[in-house]
Amino acid sequence: MKQRLLAVFWAALVVCTAGAAGQDVPELRKAILMVYYGTSNDSARASGIDAMTARVREAFPGIEVREAYTSRAAVNALKRHKGIRRPLLRDALTQLSTDGYNSVLVVDGDIIEGKSSRNMQQLSRDYYQHFFELKATTPLLYTPDDFRNALTPLLALADPQPDEELVFVGHGRDGAYNDAYCLADYILQHEGHPNCHVGTISGYPSLDNIKQILARTGRRKVVLVPLMMIAAGHATRDIYTTWREALQREGYTVRLVRRGMREYPEIQQLIIDKIRTALQQP
Repeated sequence: MKQRLLAVFWAALVVCTAGAAGQDVPELRKAILMVYYGTSNDSARASGIDAMTARVREAFPGIEVREAYTSRAAVNALKRHKGIRRPLLRDALTQLSTDGYNSVLVVDGDIIEGKSSRNMQQLSRDYYQHFFELKATTPLLYTPDDFRNALTPLLALADPQPDEELVFVGHGRDGAYNDAYCLADYILQHEGHPNCHVGTISGYPSLDNIKQILARTGRRKVVLVPLMMIAAGHATRDIYTTWREALQREGYTVRLVRRGMREYPEIQQLIIDKIRTALQQP
């Protein structure tokens, strides 16, 4: 997995910075483009997107910071129902070029590498000729250290008790990219958290897999924690309702953590650290 992911990442970086090859260095007008999947949920958008963008603006006051969404459905719903306009990634890159920004860092707002990351990389390939410099960060969970650093504050907030089993619930991804959730589970087990597990809504491990694991532990109390950037539709429908009710029918007492990952100051700082590292790279 690691070799494949690294190969994709370095290939993307080489392509995204190719626009600088053989050119004299111009005066750089820098911009950071925060790329989110997006949501029409006002509360989740405020706490999981607006707050993140505000922290980036505070951390990098001399650089233009903008947003883009990757979900056309979210963009359309915001415009149709709330009169709020958010650009898709392609439109945001076009506007940055039109506005004269020639050094752009695209911040991958996804939790793991998947469809959104692949689309972002392809767009970077399509648009690199419009900029002197176009770079991209990796998603939040990419290296083993990323997983350790991100899971620690989530564990601290959930604070599982000795008689509780903690289950992080992610969305799940297509194909081999889903193995990131298995890596998260392995790291938890390997580093001294045998009562912590990772499940997915539409991937592996599934709810049925989690039920089997819980049945073997003998504990009857479960904490469900979203392993998602924002606690919006999937968290409300799938974790707080479907998973909770399914476990309660099995006789478990269920406690919920109603918070998306990007709401944690520690997670926000990890994203800022990725931005700072990428900005410093040649």
